[in-house]
Amino acid sequence: MSIASIPLHWLNEVSFVGIRLVWLLSMLATYWLIFKWTISFFITKELVFRLSTQNKNEISLTNPLFLLPFLLTLRIFIEKISNLQVNVSILAVCILSLILTLKQKHFWAGILLALVISTKVYPIILIPFLLFKREFRTTLWTIIGLGLTHVAVLFYFGDGSTALYQQWYTKQVADGLQCIHYNQSLWSFFCGLFSDTSRFDGWYFNMASLTISQTKILTLSVIGSIGLWVSYIFYKNRDQEQVQVLAIQWLIVLSFIPVFSPLAWKCYFVFIAPIVILLYNKLKSTSNKWLLYIPLFIITFTSEIFLGNTLSDVTESLGFITLSSLFISLLATYKLTNTS
Repeated sequence: MSIASIPLHWLNEVSFVGIRLVWLLSMLATYWLIFKWTISFFITKELVFRLSTQNKNEISLTNPLFLLPFLLTLRIFIEKISNLQVNVSILAVCILSLILTLKQKHFWAGILLALVISTKVYPIILIPFLLFKREFRTTLWTIIGLGLTHVAVLFYFGDGSTALYQQWYTKQVADGLQCIHYNQSLWSFFCGLFSDTSRFDGWYFNMASLTISQTKILTLSVIGSIGLWVSYIFYKNRDQEQVQVLAIQWLIVLSFIPVFSPLAWKCYFVFIAPIVILLYNKLKSTSNKWLLYIPLFIITFTSEIFLGNTLSDVTESLGFITLSSLFISLLATYKLTNTS
């Protein structure tokens, strides 16, 4: 994280207010570009910053293709803005890495991916995916980039770097599982469901009394099973048009980040935004559209704005956001890549 935070610290010394203004505006611009690229690449229409348009090749701000996915992920975006989180930038760079991979610019694709993995480790989920898709050159440059970024960090911190790495490992890896309701990952949900651990204010809902280590094994088994099913679906549809398939599958893999990561605040779920756009476009004229609407309604209307702080915290403890996001990712895996 120092790769991102140290330059921000230097800029903060110049202007406390200015760096925050730049940060917030950049998040708005980045989120807009994510929507714009997703619509233009997959739907071949241009998203324009206008309330309406007569051009059939343009999508305006009031067009349901933009408006509904934006409104139904608005809670996540507000959580991101209020916490000044870096996740939307990481999502954007991962998409940029995808674009560069599609253009056969593997060096820059790998280096950019390495930078975001070094900043926050969870995009590392793309490395096994890249190997699965035989994108070996992007994978190689990602690994080389990871080595270079870590050497740079070691050089910057000097003799104290070893102690910092040990501290990071102890805090974030060995003792990193937080079962509190703020953590919306599958790991945390299973911790509350299967162990004598309270996720919220001394309130328990566990159906078993496993140890924390046992819940970790159970979670890893479930994640592994989901991974095998997703891999099977991806492999079964390997004969489709390769560029389109790689792009869709890349976005689907990114959408699993919040639920598979051991730690996931609500603002992490910004990673589902691209597949929400694609699912809406795919299902909007079918009877299956409610398969998308219902989990999105659950995510949106369990906000503190509608339920108040206490009841919203209870829904978070019960995994409403976690399970809804997981369902959306599984739905995208089946509906966006499955040809049968």
